[in-house]
Amino acid sequence: MRNKFRYWIRDFFTLNKSEQRGIFVLLLIILLLLFVNLLLPGIFVHKKDDFSRYDRQVTRFLQAQKALSDSLHLKYLQKKGRLSLSQAEKLLHPVCFDPNHLSEKQGLQMGLTMRQIKTIHHYLAKGGHFRKKEDLKKIRGLSVTEYVLLAPYIRIHSTRSVAKKKNRKTKQQLRQKVEINSADTTVLQQKLLLPSWLAARIVKYRNLLGGFYSCAQLREVYGMKPAVYHAVRDFVEVDTTHIRKINLNTAVFKQLLHHPYINYETTKKLVRAREELHGFSSIRQAKELSGLPDSTWNKIRHYLYLRRLKINLSRDE
Repeated sequence: MRNKFRYWIRDFFTLNKSEQRGIFVLLLIILLLLFVNLLLPGIFVHKKDDFSRYDRQVTRFLQAQKALSDSLHLKYLQKKGRLSLSQAEKLLHPVCFDPNHLSEKQGLQMGLTMRQIKTIHHYLAKGGHFRKKEDLKKIRGLSVTEYVLLAPYIRIHSTRSVAKKKNRKTKQQLRQKVEINSADTTVLQQKLLLPSWLAARIVKYRNLLGGFYSCAQLREVYGMKPAVYHAVRDFVEVDTTHIRKINLNTAVFKQLLHHPYINYETTKKLVRAREELHGFSSIRQAKELSGLPDSTWNKIRHYLYLRRLKINLSRDE
């Protein structure tokens, strides 16, 4: 080894000066390149690539693909009628509905298939009708688990109630104005579309009162339901000139007591006050001296009148 190095040194010095210089330059360049290679990583910092955004996009894409795959799988199971309860809960989004009036849009929003919706429409078109929620089980292609989820949201409106509403609306259009104090039972039946028994009760109560001063008095008629009253009140007119009034200064005890609004105590107060004064000079005087409450007086005053009496104001002794 030592001999080889010696021969190499000897051979090197046997070279001419330009060859020796070339070897030194070559060695210098090699050393310089090695030095630069060591310094470059410190001078030029390598920037790492950020793949986080790409990773997020890939993750979202994979999730979307999985959701689509799961959805298609659920649709397949739904078509075959093999949905489990948990799978049906993921697929269906029920809201309150009437299968007799189920639209295509509403059915799709709830998660039903187009085939199921068309089957329901075909059943209705053939004259079928859902009378109770259990009738939905008859629909072909609807699994038991789907029915279990839909059942609490089924609201079947009775055809009778719908028919009643239509009939009520038709009646409102056919009713005509009636003057209640002059109409007989026939007019009440024809124009207000009232049943004969109710028309007869209205006339009978009107005769007992002596006539109506307000449409609201119809509510006092026995058998008059609130719905019927609200239906006819806008067609009732009241002419108070037809009211049969009682002369408070000449009416006997039984005549006053016979009126529906004047009970025994009220009659006694009116007659006693009249006897003390030998007749009332004004309606206001009758109210004040009888001591009747406003609620009672406001009802009976429409049926009372006074024929003025000549009262001797001179004192005997």
